[in-house]
Amino acid sequence: VALAEHCLGFTSVGLLGCEELTDAAVVAVYEGKADVLVLSDKAPLDGSTLYVPPLVAVGAVHHALITAGLRMKTSLVVETGSCWTTHHLACLVGYGASAVHPYLAYDAVRAWHSSKKVQSDLGAGRLPADLTVGKALYNLRAGLEKGLLKILSKMGISL
Repeated sequence: VALAEHCLGFTSVGLLGCEELTDAAVVAVYEGKADVLVLSDKAPLDGSTLYVPPLVAVGAVHHALITAGLRMKTSLVVETGSCWTTHHLACLVGYGASAVHPYLAYDAVRAWHSSKKVQSDLGAGRLPADLTVGKALYNLRAGLEKGLLKILSKMGISL
């Protein structure tokens, strides 16, 4: 587990990894070094590492901070490639994430927009001419936000 610039990676952890991760998070918040904890799965995997799902990492850190009485002193931001639907987003928020950066979903939209087929469809008028990569990324974000709000409203939570 690397704690650098208040960023906690959760891919290079072993069986005791969640304990190491939660200990590092609690210490960082307790010492006042972290107003925002970023949990990221961008670290490369090799033969000696084990991938820990973001829900496990977020839930473990969230509950460790609650137990230590420190949860209200920090925000948990999750940077993950494992979030591409509103369900994934809602689960991460439900497990304690304050914000989520679904980098792989954004990368997929960028790759989709730059594909030859999409560029051909844009040129032929089969897609809106004003569909820039920025607008496509905005559409993804807006769709995720609206889906999350719909899920929350079905649970009786209004924002």
